Amino acid sequence: MLPVWRSRLIRLLPALLAAALLASGCASPRAPVIATDLDADRVIGLRVGQSLVITLPADRDSGRQWQLEQPTLQALALDGQPTYMRETVGGSADSQTAQSGSETWRFVAVRSGRDELHFAYRHPDDGQAPPARVIGYSVSAR
Repeated sequence: MLPVWRSRLIRLLPALLAAALLASGCASPRAPVIATDLDADRVIGLRVGQSLVITLPADRDSGRQWQLEQPTLQALALDGQPTYMRETVGGSADSQTAQSGSETWRFVAVRSGRDELHFAYRHPDDGQAPPARVIGYSVSAR
């Protein structure tokens, strides 16, 4: 007969192992990678099938929005259209106290390779004018 502590340990072992795998990220290799403007100019690594979610600061009241500069991607595919979320100070999303917001772009790694994502923050009708801000990411998928 096993000591009581050993039998309890044997019963808890699967749960402890599962918790360790979840904590290390091994149980979910396809969890999305989240990036912001603070991650610009860094290399982002993805596995094929994994998502990349990029959230950039934006103020649509200024008339500007983020534009993806390259027409084709090799390893990534745009996953839907970018979304805009207005952030407010002291009110609801439709109140006049809105200060700024964020624009979220979603991509999925569809094959191994490397892409350079370049975003320009400008007025959509003025593609020739220099952008107010430029942000880039280097993405490697394997």
